[in-house]
Amino acid sequence: MPEYQSLAYDIGDRVATITFNRPERRNALDTQVCGELIDAMHTAEADPNILCVVLTGAGSVFCAGQNLKFTLSSDPEAYDEYRRINRRMRDTIQRLDKPVIARVQGDAIGGGTYIATCCDLIVAVPEARFAMREINAGIHSGGAHLFTVGRARSIEMNMLGRHIDAVEAERWGLINKVAPGEELDAAVDEYVQTILALPPLSVRYTKFATNMLLDMAGYWAWLDAHVGIHPSLSWTEDGKEAKRAFIEKRAPKFTGRISAP
Repeated sequence: MPEYQSLAYDIGDRVATITFNRPERRNALDTQVCGELIDAMHTAEADPNILCVVLTGAGSVFCAGQNLKFTLSSDPEAYDEYRRINRRMRDTIQRLDKPVIARVQGDAIGGGTYIATCCDLIVAVPEARFAMREINAGIHSGGAHLFTVGRARSIEMNMLGRHIDAVEAERWGLINKVAPGEELDAAVDEYVQTILALPPLSVRYTKFATNMLLDMAGYWAWLDAHVGIHPSLSWTEDGKEAKRAFIEKRAPKFTGRISAP
């Protein structure tokens, strides 16, 4: 059984459960968390007895996105490395040859929303919130959800940066199912048991075929471009101002300048 500093890895009946396990940090992401999640996913993939993976979070938050303390203390090279391993983490989830179910027991913000929507099925409690807040930090979240919710909703999520609750997310088609907290495990298990009763190879190649369609639509080419653009925006004047405002606990004053005059 693998051991991690930031995750818990548990095996049940043909199911691996991977848990973000830093509730005191709201299960925020940094380079270490991303690397451990990649390893945990590959561990489940390599185990012939595992047919399904459940991804969840400890505590009241599923995943709060990138760890701002890590981001604020990072130099451009370290931040670029984080962005690249974050991209590999998302690729690993989406391209895993076994279905991954997101058990969203609390907020999934920024990178947390990305991780949840990289999973094949998503079950969330009604009060869980989803949001792409990167634009508030002077950067951008791209628009990958265009492939899930369409252009209008994608613009609303990514350009406005507002929160939506799980009920609205289900209505948009961003997630599959909403279940009250006391019914969350049963709702997830319903998906698990359905998957376990299906032919494993058929399940695997259904996911593979879906990924092929995304590839043909340009999804992964977009991700390549996104990884290149995202860090450069972080070091514009607006990106720096967003970081200063966060530290000073004030509203940022954006100017639209690439660099100081």
